[in-house]
Amino acid sequence: MGLLGLQKLGVKPGDSRLHATAMLKYAAPISCILDGIQTTTKCTVGNTRLAWKESKQISVTFQLDGSKRRIRIQVNPALVQKLLGRLAEQPTDKATREIGEEIASRPDSELFLSEK
Repeated sequence: MGLLGLQKLGVKPGDSRLHATAMLKYAAPISCILDGIQTTTKCTVGNTRLAWKESKQISVTFQLDGSKRRIRIQVNPALVQKLLGRLAEQPTDKATREIGEEIASRPDSELFLSEK
């Protein structure tokens, strides 16, 4: 999500104008999304450029200070439900790894919905 946000806004990691607000359930593994955002964008809780709010949906809004440029990226809820259903059927380490590999190989257009 972080890489896609950077790409859509045309900025580089560490751009001090970039702020991110994540909407998600603050519990692992969902909250690990915050780690990915921090790693890819350099927006962190410590530098006050990353915030999160409790939500049932999973999305991140990226915005540039001093600009109206912003993008909201949401994890595709249909895909999440499908994958959670598969995981519920086979909650083994092997199944979890396979699902992770499948997610990593999908194009952004299947994983995320974005809006300006």
